[in-house]
Amino acid sequence: MVTMEERTIDDIINTVGDRPNFLMVALATWAMSLSMVGVLCAYMVQFTGFTPWEPVTCITPHCSDVLNETKYLTDIPKICEEGLVYGEDYTWHTSRTSLTLEWNLVCDKDKVSLLESFFFIGGSISLIIGSYIYDKIGRRRACLIGAATCLTGTFLGTVCHSYIFLMVIRLLMGFGNFLAYAGAYIWVLEFMPEKFRNYYNTCYVLLWCVGYPALVGVSYFIHTWQYIHAGSGIVFMLCYIPLTFYPDSPRYLLAIGKKEEAKVVLEKYGWITNVKINLDNTKLIGSPYNKGSKRTSIKSKMLKYINHPGMALELAIQGYLWFTCCLLYYGVNYGWGSFGTTPYVSYLFAGLSEAIAYVLLALFIALFGRKLTLSTSLLVSSACFLLSLIPWQWADVWSLERLLSLIIAVWISIAYAQLLLYSGELTPTCLRGYAMSMCHLLAKAAAFFGPYLAKSSGTGKLLGTAAMAGTGGLLVFLLPETRVMPIPAEAADVSERRRQQNLPISWTNYPNEKESV
Repeated sequence: MVTMEERTIDDIINTVGDRPNFLMVALATWAMSLSMVGVLCAYMVQFTGFTPWEPVTCITPHCSDVLNETKYLTDIPKICEEGLVYGEDYTWHTSRTSLTLEWNLVCDKDKVSLLESFFFIGGSISLIIGSYIYDKIGRRRACLIGAATCLTGTFLGTVCHSYIFLMVIRLLMGFGNFLAYAGAYIWVLEFMPEKFRNYYNTCYVLLWCVGYPALVGVSYFIHTWQYIHAGSGIVFMLCYIPLTFYPDSPRYLLAIGKKEEAKVVLEKYGWITNVKINLDNTKLIGSPYNKGSKRTSIKSKMLKYINHPGMALELAIQGYLWFTCCLLYYGVNYGWGSFGTTPYVSYLFAGLSEAIAYVLLALFIALFGRKLTLSTSLLVSSACFLLSLIPWQWADVWSLERLLSLIIAVWISIAYAQLLLYSGELTPTCLRGYAMSMCHLLAKAAAFFGPYLAKSSGTGKLLGTAAMAGTGGLLVFLLPETRVMPIPAEAADVSERRRQQNLPISWTNYPNEKESV
């Protein structure tokens, strides 16, 4: 009788992926390129709906009187104050089309902001659904549904001539993008060995930064705003190709009881990394608390949080952090358009500043761990918001508040990017799709208000954002450190980790249970 060797999936993944080669890195990078799609989707309206930066050409005498004082884009508020109407009182001689000109939205910025926010409404809807289907049909299939929806919405933009139709398109793009984006991160994370998870997260967010020059390039060379959708759609297709042939996560397959399929995927993984393994005589397990496997129903998931209140606390804190970081992240980044006369240079600079932040993130995590890095980034941001209350301006464009906003952009980017990795490590495999979807859902709810926050000002805004960031920085101390630790497979693993790190609320309602997924 053949004796079956019992091995955890963490042990096998750490062995197989210990020495990544060029093929493994190339395949992982291609899969992670889905992250850059998010930038093109989120900020597309900044380019399709731009207000021209060329001087205004007057049609009426009233416009000529105003033009004596107002000639350029930075003075557009004056044109709106005077009640000048595009096409009747003035025009622009520009080779580029814009939805703001086509639908006369030059002085109606709220409608433009609503188009940007509808993208996040679509994302919120997708993540409500994703909380169920990531764990029901798998990471890969959920990503495929998202990719198909996003592509459909994007290419529909090439024939759009209606504001209402574009709102529907933005919903489709948001739904598809976030379903694919969040699922792909979980999917690839579950292939990563422990010691490479930090670098994986850094690579993933750096590829997000590549989306900025990609969007600038597409928008710069395509002068018709509808066709910017077509150009972006081609970029999306190239990023989505891996979804069609990459296998599903072996952790997910094990979690739903498909042990033999999980073994096949792990053996193929070994072939890619030149680490030959044979798992025919291996009994594959997720953790000491996960000897068997079965699908987890919604009711079962809720019971796990009730039975493990420490895990419920961690999810609540993560939800607050995702909401806060996303609100502040988009509140800062939707303001990049005001840093120059055209969005091209402004958003290239945005990509560069984020890239610097993400390189610093990898260094800080390696030196100080997840917990201290996240807490510090939020507390520094809070301090910068408070210092912005000092009314010091030394030039027409530059003030202390604007200078500190650049610093905040770096630290908030560090915090927001780290949440992707940290939340993935905090939650067990059996609940990761559900928990990550809930966190992303709260983030997209916050992102809806991002464009409006970017356009607001005043003491109330600075005090409110400082309080939110500071509270988040303090709440992080209630979370465990996850650096150089196995990804938990079950809820019991989470409670045990809290006990080992002497954190509050580490008990379970059933301390002797041996749960199965």
